[in-house]
Amino acid sequence: MTALEKTLLSEEERESMTANPARQDEAFLKGAYAYLSNTALTARYSVISGIIEEYDCDRILDVGCYTGGLRASLNRHRAYHGIDISTHAILDARKNYSNFERTRFTVGDVRTVRFPEESFTCVVWAGIGFGYSQTDNQSFTDLFDKTCEFCSEEGILIFECIEGYSWIQAHIERVSKILNVLQVTYPLATVHNKRTLFVSRKI
Repeated sequence: MTALEKTLLSEEERESMTANPARQDEAFLKGAYAYLSNTALTARYSVISGIIEEYDCDRILDVGCYTGGLRASLNRHRAYHGIDISTHAILDARKNYSNFERTRFTVGDVRTVRFPEESFTCVVWAGIGFGYSQTDNQSFTDLFDKTCEFCSEEGILIFECIEGYSWIQAHIERVSKILNVLQVTYPLATVHNKRTLFVSRKI
C-alpha cells in the first residue's frame, strides 16, 4: 500500500472501515487512521498523559492503542499495556517502542481478552469506536463493563470521543463516578478535531 493510495480514501470509505470491528486491520493498512498521526492531533496524547500524571497512575491499560502513541507521552517509569484488534498496528507499536521498559503490546479483542491476576490503576479508551453499537447495542454496553473490570478498585478511567458522541456519558455514569469533563479542540486537525474527555473513578 503506497502513501498515495492511503490518501485516496473518501470520508465515507474511512468511516465505513473504522466503524466496523471486523475491518480494523484493513482500516490500518489502508490508512483510515492515518489522521491520528498528524501532529495537529497527537497533542491529544499530552492531554491524556497530563490527566494520568495528575492522578499518579502507575499501571496504564490503553484500549484501542493503535500504534502506541500514548506511550511516548507518558513518563517511562509508568507501566503501560496497549491492546488493539489490528495485528499490523500492534506490530508497528512493538517496533516503535521496543526499547521502552515496562511496556507491552497485545493483539486482542477487548470484548474477549482477559488479564488474569492483573489490574490497572488507569484504563484509557481514547477514540471510542461505535461499530459495536451499530450492530449490537449490548456488545457496546458490555465494553464499558469490560473497561471497568480491568480497572483496580477506585482506579481512574479516561474516555475520549469525538464531540458529537458525548451521549456516552450515560454509559460512563453507569459504571463509574465522573470527576471531570473536558472539551478540547485541535483547530489545525482536519478530521474529528473537536473531542470530549471524561475522567471518572471506578465505583
